[in-house]
Amino acid sequence: MKKILFFLIFCFTTSLITNAQNRAIARGAEPGELYLTTFWYGIYSSWDRHDYNTLRTAVYHITENGKKVTIQYDADYFADYYTTPGSVIQPQYLLADATPGVLYAKRVYTKNYYDYTQLWVSFDYGRNWVMREENIGTKGYFSANVEGLIYRTGFDGYYKSKDYGANFNILEIGIPGGEPGLQEKEAFGTNAYSPYQGRLLHTYDLLVTYTEIPIDSQFIFGQIGGLFPDAYRGGKEGEVYIHSWFPEYPGLSYKASFSADTGHTFRHVYVNENYQWQNSLFDKQQLLFMSDREPGVFYILNLLEEKDTDPWGWHLKLCVHYYRDYGETLVDIYCHDINKDYKNEDCEPVNDLTSEIINNNSIFLIWTEPEENLQVEGYKIFRNDALLTEHLITNTFYLDENLPNGNYEYFVITHYTNGCISNTSNHVEETIDLGIDEIEEMKKIVVYPNPAFTTITIEASHFIKVEIYNFVGQLIEIKSTKTVDVSSYNSGIYFFKIFDTNNNTVTKRVVVLR
Repeated sequence: MKKILFFLIFCFTTSLITNAQNRAIARGAEPGELYLTTFWYGIYSSWDRHDYNTLRTAVYHITENGKKVTIQYDADYFADYYTTPGSVIQPQYLLADATPGVLYAKRVYTKNYYDYTQLWVSFDYGRNWVMREENIGTKGYFSANVEGLIYRTGFDGYYKSKDYGANFNILEIGIPGGEPGLQEKEAFGTNAYSPYQGRLLHTYDLLVTYTEIPIDSQFIFGQIGGLFPDAYRGGKEGEVYIHSWFPEYPGLSYKASFSADTGHTFRHVYVNENYQWQNSLFDKQQLLFMSDREPGVFYILNLLEEKDTDPWGWHLKLCVHYYRDYGETLVDIYCHDINKDYKNEDCEPVNDLTSEIINNNSIFLIWTEPEENLQVEGYKIFRNDALLTEHLITNTFYLDENLPNGNYEYFVITHYTNGCISNTSNHVEETIDLGIDEIEEMKKIVVYPNPAFTTITIEASHFIKVEIYNFVGQLIEIKSTKTVDVSSYNSGIYFFKIFDTNNNTVTKRVVVLR
């Protein structure tokens, strides 16, 4: 029977302070694209939760700013490490350059009392892998923001490859650790030795020359239990993010900060005052940060353990917090319940479920039909893990109306005509929190006729404007009159977001018929 102690096998994420990118997460070559490697699910061999019969790792491809997650590659964690080199890949850290579909994986392991480091590369978004090299000793890798360019560091010197790691040539200069910049030889690095001053390193020429910039202690702290501060480039020249953990009894606080002037001034863009770090991946939560290629966009990934009883074990729940406007706007939180049957290629689930609060106490759900050769029979909707619809619905939208105050989490299951039932879709969450004044104001606003053919009238006191959106959330037009001509609209569902002079809003669902 295979067994292992969980806390000994994996320390989930370690930020970089050496000449390498030691991250479980990588930014893709396209905006809105991320890669992640971590555990997928575990099955216990006994009631002692630290003993495993099965433990699998996976490489995840995250697209559409977190809406969609696919498992590109998965592996048995207990696979024989001592087999012929190149026969087994166990990704620990991921890197990516500027080439669409290219992903690097680094793995460090011990064999015959020596440390070894492997470098792998994939050219098809992490589905298939080729081992480039295996070296004795611990090596660091640093991928640049250039197609095919990757560096290697170690006690034997500094090396550069321009052909995706196939061949490395020695360099005479050092290589910065941390984060590649937008230019070929640009890079950022950071460190802090508490309680001393932290610093940001920035270079345009691979450390031939560099700038060392002090960072105020409110933005950076030294390593805590193996968690290090780290730096991430932004989407424009001069932009850089840092994140750090801070001691906050009885746990930690976690803060991400942004600078538009190459680290000379920072401001907080994300703060978590109750970060419960564990030496194992699960039990509480794990947070990961990554900036996007698009300026102003970044992500906070929250990894959680979901308990399973049949069989006894757990699986991963991944929530992607999608921020825009340099932290000013939380666009959405996309949660994906990645159970052990998630990778079911014969019966695809919905991956792009989204939600919106309308009328202040109703939630509108919308999704698209899965890209699947099979024919969909219908969908079942779940609210807070309870079945919401007894019968299959055939539309790709659903309105949950007249909800009391509370927190609501939804997912969809797809039923196919051949009898196949998909795994759960991604999860979406909304909170209804109405005050008495909001309820009374909502009751006063009337939109008629509904359904409508030609014009719609809005009856609302202190009216200032209305924003009109189609059913996929695209803004159609803005009107400052209480009468709206809809004669040119296509048949369908629209949302009228009505503003008053105090900037209060109420959203009404309207049906237009032809």
